[in-house]
Formats: sequence, C-alpha cells, structure tokens
Amino acid sequence: MHPSLTSSRVAIVSGKGGVGKTTIAAALAKAAAAQGKRVLLLEVEGRNSLAPLFGIPSLGYPEHVVAPNLSAESVVPDEALVEYLYMFYGIKRIGKALAHTKATEFATNIAPGLRDILLIGKVKEAERRRVREAYAFDLVVLDAPPTGRLPRFLDAPRAVADLVRAGPIRTQAHGVLDMITDPARSAVVLVTLPEEMPVQETVESIATLRRMGVAVGPVVVNRVAAEPFTKTVERSLISDARKAIARAMEKAGVAAPAATLERLAAVAAASARRTRNQRAVMTELEADIDRPMISVPALLSPTVGPAEVDFLASVLSDSGAIS
Repeated sequence: MHPSLTSSRVAIVSGKGGVGKTTIAAALAKAAAAQGKRVLLLEVEGRNSLAPLFGIPSLGYPEHVVAPNLSAESVVPDEALVEYLYMFYGIKRIGKALAHTKATEFATNIAPGLRDILLIGKVKEAERRRVREAYAFDLVVLDAPPTGRLPRFLDAPRAVADLVRAGPIRTQAHGVLDMITDPARSAVVLVTLPEEMPVQETVESIATLRRMGVAVGPVVVNRVAAEPFTKTVERSLISDARKAIARAMEKAGVAAPAATLERLAAVAAASARRTRNQRAVMTELEADIDRPMISVPALLSPTVGPAEVDFLASVLSDSGAIS
C-alpha cells in the first residue's frame, strides 16, 4: 500500500504546466469524499479550470457543494481581502467597498507576497475552521500554482513576516508558515508525466521544497501508457500492423503503396518505443526522488469531464493512496 496522499489535512497539488495537476487535484478530492471525508477543493489561479471537471459553469465564492461530501471554491484576492478584514478587524462593509476599487491591486503590488498570503490564508482558515468543536473539513485540497511558481507562492508567508514587523498581518503570516512547514498539517503532492522534462522539474522541485522545510508526499505519475513491449514483440507488432493495414486498405478498395505502409508501421514503432521510454524514465524518477510513486493511466477521451474524474478517483482509491 502506498503512503497516503491524504495523510495530512492539506494536500497542495502542483506540477509542471500541462501535466494534469488540476485533474488530479479534482480526482483526489473526489476519491477522498467518496470514502466519507469532508473535503474542500480550492483553486487560486482564477482560470476556472475545476468547474468543467464537475459539469458546472463556474465555481463561486464562497464554497458550494459540487458532490457528496465535497465543496469547491475559486479563491480570488479581492474576496480573500474582504474576508481577512472582517476576520481580523470586523470591517466587512469597508472590505467590500475596497474590493470594487484598485485598493487590493495596489496593496499587493507594493507588498511582495501579500497577494499570495491572502490566497494561502484562505487555505489555513479552511483547515482550521471548526463547526461544533470539530474541524469543518477532514481534508483541504489546493490546486496550487505550477511548480515553476510554487516556491515563491509557498514562501509568501516568510516574505511578508520579514516585511511586516508587528500586527495581525504578521500573525497571519506566521500562522500560515506554521501550517506549510508542519507535515502533519500539509504536504505537497507533485504531479508529473513519464517524460524527461516534467520529471526533471519534479526532481528539482522536491529538492527546493525540502530546503524550504515543506513536506512532499507521494508523486503522481499521470498519463502512463500500458505495459511496454519488448523489442521482439515490437518487431512482431510492426509486422502484424503492416499486414493488418494492407488488408484493411485492400478491403476498402484503397491502394496501399509500400511507402504508406512503412509510414504507418513507423507510427506503431514510435508508439511502442514511447511506451518503453516511459518505463525507463519512471525507473530513473523513482531512484532520484526517494518518494513513493502512484501511476495513473492515460485516458482515451480527448476531453476530461465528470466521468473521467470519477474514473481517476477510483484509480487513486484502488491504489491505496487515500486513507
């Protein structure tokens, strides 16, 4: 059984752009909710990427239910500022007025890290929120910025604490920093593809996060092809492919020039080699990261929606990655 993706109360899901981190974040949240956990799924980049995965037009603010045991929310700095002002100063009306001006943009431009700490602060608020003396959520899943921007995003509390010497903002910064650096409360779940560039970025990200004192959970390898062919099987498949293509084209009354058959056979060979290369890259990754890996199969569907998220959620559950 894999060490759990949900061993801490906050799962910060990230990865190189294009690896499917948002889809995996949604599937992880759905899998945990299906097992009875009360889950909150948050996005912070304003791309409205999560909503289509649940078959809805958009995610609002505050959170709303998108599936049994699962709520979701798109966190934006303006609304986070309103909530912050209300929580620490009790001035909700003024906060709402500021949200309709350039005040938030101005404040976050002159104070490096303030925008990000407003967003991460929402994660901390949700993680600590209580209802009738119990935590409101068992798990908070954050669809975080990609790994290229993740260190700066997670380092925002430290930057703000260095900038602000006293007051509620500094207190908030230290509170968020405590959450990020406590492995019992949060861990980063990195998503990658079985390809050299995403894998290299994953290895570098793990080293960076460890230097920052941030816990790293299992790595999810997305879009993994079926078991690889040996070279002998590959040659046999290519030969069979030539014959099958020729028969199909003959049956359709289409001429099958030798050059066409060779090109199609080359496609089959490239696919077989790509599958073998995936396994080689995954073997190297496992040796380099010293972290457990969870493989997620490639989807045949050209688009990803609720059905595909449900399938990936079941894969994550069956892997033993949800506890």
